[in-house]
Amino acid sequence: MADGVLDPFVDRVQALLTQLDAGQRKALARDISRHLRGSQAKRIRENKNPDGSPYEERKPQPEMRKRKGSLRMFRKIHRTKNLKARASADEASVGFTGFSNQVARVHQYGLRDRVNERGLQHKYPERELLGLTDKDRDFIEETMVKHVDDALNG
Repeated sequence: MADGVLDPFVDRVQALLTQLDAGQRKALARDISRHLRGSQAKRIRENKNPDGSPYEERKPQPEMRKRKGSLRMFRKIHRTKNLKARASADEASVGFTGFSNQVARVHQYGLRDRVNERGLQHKYPERELLGLTDKDRDFIEETMVKHVDDALNG
């Protein structure tokens, strides 16, 4: 995810966020990270970039033709065991763990990686697994305003 995506909004509410205690900020971060984890997982299952465009299709593979069912990519990477939401009083984050982190990094940035044990390498196309959609940005903004409003008026 690009750094500074929410900077204009955060700058506007920074003074209000400092009025929240650590517990309230952590609750806000937890709400945001849980929602983002769910929306990222849903988008990955649908094989879509944050802008709504489909991922570039994988190269045809002979062994895949034998299988019945979907040829979707990233069939298991979106699961909770691989895609974690983390929150603290200072930040909310969503990211991959373990080997899934390596696979996601290669696809996120379109890097070169080994295909098999023999060392055959391939340059993968860029497929944006993690990123904010307009709906995500709206949710973050609404949630921040709601938490700050509840804290100051409640």
